[in-house]
Amino acid sequence: MARAQPPAQAQAQSWHDPYAIAAATTFQSFANCYIREIDAGCAGCMALDGCERRCLDWYLTEQRLHLRAVLEAESQVGPRAFGPLFSRQQGETAWQPIDPLWAVQCLVQDLTEKTKSESRPGAGLELMLRTLQSCARIATLANAAQDRRDNQPEGFLESEQSLTFGHWMHPTPKSLTGMSDWQSEVYAPEGGGRFALSYFAAPRDMVRACSVAGDLNAIVGAMAGDLLDARTLDEEEMLLPMHPLQAEALMLQPRIQALIEAGLLRPLGSGGVLFTATSSVRTIASDDCDWMLKFSLPVKITNSLRLNRRHELEAGVVMAQLVDLLDLETRLPKLGFLRDPAYLTLDLPGSSESGFEVILRENPYRGDRGEGVVSLAALTAPALPGRRQRLAALIERLAGEAGLARTEAAHQWFDRYLDCAMTALVRLYDETGIALEAHQQNMLVEVSQGWPTKVIYRDSQGFYLSERHRPTLTSALPALTEVADLFYPDAEIRRRFGYYLVVNQVFAVIHRMGTEGLADEVCLLTRLRSHLMALAKTLRGSGLDFVRHLLDDSTITTKANLGVRVAGIDELEGGAGASLYREMPNPLHPTHIQNGRLTDALAS
Repeated sequence: MARAQPPAQAQAQSWHDPYAIAAATTFQSFANCYIREIDAGCAGCMALDGCERRCLDWYLTEQRLHLRAVLEAESQVGPRAFGPLFSRQQGETAWQPIDPLWAVQCLVQDLTEKTKSESRPGAGLELMLRTLQSCARIATLANAAQDRRDNQPEGFLESEQSLTFGHWMHPTPKSLTGMSDWQSEVYAPEGGGRFALSYFAAPRDMVRACSVAGDLNAIVGAMAGDLLDARTLDEEEMLLPMHPLQAEALMLQPRIQALIEAGLLRPLGSGGVLFTATSSVRTIASDDCDWMLKFSLPVKITNSLRLNRRHELEAGVVMAQLVDLLDLETRLPKLGFLRDPAYLTLDLPGSSESGFEVILRENPYRGDRGEGVVSLAALTAPALPGRRQRLAALIERLAGEAGLARTEAAHQWFDRYLDCAMTALVRLYDETGIALEAHQQNMLVEVSQGWPTKVIYRDSQGFYLSERHRPTLTSALPALTEVADLFYPDAEIRRRFGYYLVVNQVFAVIHRMGTEGLADEVCLLTRLRSHLMALAKTLRGSGLDFVRHLLDDSTITTKANLGVRVAGIDELEGGAGASLYREMPNPLHPTHIQNGRLTDALAS
């Protein structure tokens, strides 16, 4: 299989032209969302450099414009890779080269016309603005990365800060609104900046807090460190740590200013342990602290203003209790959890959230202990031109050490990965009714020995509990009944779980292996289907229904990232559920496999 170097047109661009790389990447991300959600295009071909090249064509009705993208690489499970782009007006015969960003503008205009009835006013303008902003950030990051030539990140924090291109199927993957360029150098993960937190003191009766991990004042006091040496904390006060960006936004609010003037809230300044951003931006970590902290931020990241909602605070604590109560890590040794066992916030009358909400998450990956622990997003991310892609480098090293062909090493790596991710998560759902929002960023993989040995789930707000299992789960932990948005019908769980575990996560591994020439996509889909068929024989409940859905249904759920952006939906707001998802052809269904090769392979 020919190896395609993503991002698409980066292959033809100089390493010293990060802006061309960013523009090509931006078109690829946007066009793939457009294909999946709006218009799949028509197959075409054209002679280019003496060769017949396959193309994808769109006719943009309102503009009377034909748009053509040369296909560099196809994929059934992930984004297509594109080469040169061309356009021509209706009635013309000659194709003219078109700039990637101008092509994106044409698609945005077409999209605005096609979704006029469901779009909010100004949606097209905002979408183009966010797309250009995302492109500019990619260019800046690619330019900065030139000084860090061929070093593969080894530690947990390094890998968290290594994502140059963002979400693999999102129209604005690096959009970050509400954070200036100079702030992003410190507060965004890619800059690797370290910063102190801002601390406040408030009367205990104004603080809402819960912890199953120890005394919160002692935990936060240890973070504040020498800051408290110069400050006096009353026995009836509690410490509230804040991200500097959030602290600045809160201090501008009249109600917070009034509390400070009344002496009910005391700003203590900044100091203590220095933290750095992880890949989510708003979750921060430090090698000098046993805890990560997850904040609300006054920043829109991709689609959403990232806020900690009240039910999410409570969900973290009860799910940490449930994981321990059910002894899940003993029952499923290839699955681990980063728990969120504590939270605290300023409780203001008349408000569900005050903006001071902070979630505490375990941080077992300090220093050397984080080596070989990497998110699926970082492991499968495309490499910059001139670099070696991380998963490809890992498998090639294993092949050399074991004396295996690259393809055989890739197949073995994939099988072991499925034993961790697919088997463990489906068994969890089957036995307990607990499904996880296991997308690439939420799932860490233990690869310290090269081969995957364990997956670790983070984000205690991303749990779906089966209504079928409600009596058993609430009997084990009655506090579950007090938390909103935990229980879902199994039919809805199957849709969401299928997207997060399969479309977002497993398909990312398949796509990356195919793109890097390590293995054929159809062969990996065959292995995945065979794995699911064998797994189905060992299941009896919700997990069996889920696997049969993956094997038998002709469609599977995907995320409507472009539609969400056009409609102006904040996907983290309650009630957005159904509008976040669309159906796509299920690549695991035999009828959707190219040339029937999967059917033939299974029959043999």
